[in-house]
Amino acid sequence: MPIHTRLPWLKAGLLMILPDLASAREATMTSATDPEISASEPAEQQTFIDRFHELSSRDEDASITLTNIYKEIPITHRASIGEIRGHHLELNTCELQLAAISQCKEVYICSPHLDAPILGRLNSMDIRRGAVQLHNFTHAELQETRRKTVRVRFKRPIQIMLHCETDKISGVIHDISLGGCCINTLVRKELGENSDIQVELKLIDQTTGQMSCTRIPSDIVHISGATPPFKVALSFRHTQQSEQFLSVFIYQRQLEILKELRETL
Repeated sequence: MPIHTRLPWLKAGLLMILPDLASAREATMTSATDPEISASEPAEQQTFIDRFHELSSRDEDASITLTNIYKEIPITHRASIGEIRGHHLELNTCELQLAAISQCKEVYICSPHLDAPILGRLNSMDIRRGAVQLHNFTHAELQETRRKTVRVRFKRPIQIMLHCETDKISGVIHDISLGGCCINTLVRKELGENSDIQVELKLIDQTTGQMSCTRIPSDIVHISGATPPFKVALSFRHTQQSEQFLSVFIYQRQLEILKELRETL
């Protein structure tokens, strides 16, 4: 079962109250360079544009928020409609959100007046004006907002060790949360759903630069893959020590990711 953090400053709500970047920059225009996803039918695109016109008529009551998932962290801020031209929508938002959109090349548009989030692809951006122009809209589901704990992606995949009764199994993880992680491993036969498993995790403390190690009691949620590498989803059963250890790392990594994102502009 997912484990709720007992440290309030780690909750996802932290991201909602981060201040916007204060420093003004000169106007910068950027355009998406990824291969464009095939556009929806013009009639379908017009349906999205009609919905945006309805939101625009509500002014402040539109309650628009934008969300990006950057290195597993939801970046969410308010936005307002600046202009609707043809099948393009211009939104005004803060610099941190613009940085996330620039990296992801798309953004989820949410409002209580919409039945579901709408995914818009990046067309162009004006940093000085705090504006982003979106197009090629589709309906989308934002599953990441259902997470009960903050998840962060490592700078690079890290090696871990699974202690399964008397066996040791090496694996690699790309991200982690207080609730658990997913391990890529070449070994499966020693793993059983009722196995007594501990994850040996070695992480660097960003404040001291020292390597620290802990073992986290874990349960196997499921194993996928017919051939190696296998994906093993684990749910953590923390001790007080392991929860504190991982909570501090996730908080430090969260701040580090946000700092990296700010520096992309």
